[in-house]
Amino acid sequence: MKRLLFIPCLVFTLCGFSQESLLYLELGGAGPLVSVNYERQITPKSPFNLRAGLGYVVTWDYGGVTVPTGIYFLEDLGNQNYLELGINYTFLFESDKEDTRGFFLPAIGYRKYFLKNNGFLKITFNPVFFNDDPIRIIPWGGISYGFRF
Repeated sequence: MKRLLFIPCLVFTLCGFSQESLLYLELGGAGPLVSVNYERQITPKSPFNLRAGLGYVVTWDYGGVTVPTGIYFLEDLGNQNYLELGINYTFLFESDKEDTRGFFLPAIGYRKYFLKNNGFLKITFNPVFFNDDPIRIIPWGGISYGFRF
C-alpha cells in the first residue's frame, strides 16, 4: 500500500516547484467514470504536466475509489490550442477487496484554454489497458472542464 501512495505523493511534491495549476472535473478519461483532478507544470516553461486525482467507478466487474495519476506533454498549436499526449496509471481501490488493482491509459487529445475566465476544456481518447491474462484493451475517452490558477 505504501508503494502505491508513492506516485501521488511524488506528483504533489514536484508540483510545489511548478508554475501553472489546473483544477478540473473529468467525465470518463483516466477517472475512469468521474474524477476531480489537479494538474501542474513541472517547471515554468516546461511542456510537461503532472496530474493526480480522486474519482469513483462502478461497473459489472468492479467498483470503488480511483486515483488517476499521469504525465502529459503539451504541443502548442497556437491561439491557446494544444495537442495533448500522455500516459496515466489509475489505481483502483475496490470496496469489497483488500488488494489494489490498476490499469494504464495512454492519452491523446485536444486542449483549449480560455483567456477570459481562465477556464479550459479538454477532450481525450484513452484506451484502457488491463493487466489481466490475457491483456484486455477497451476503447475509452473523456471530457474535462476546469480552470487555471
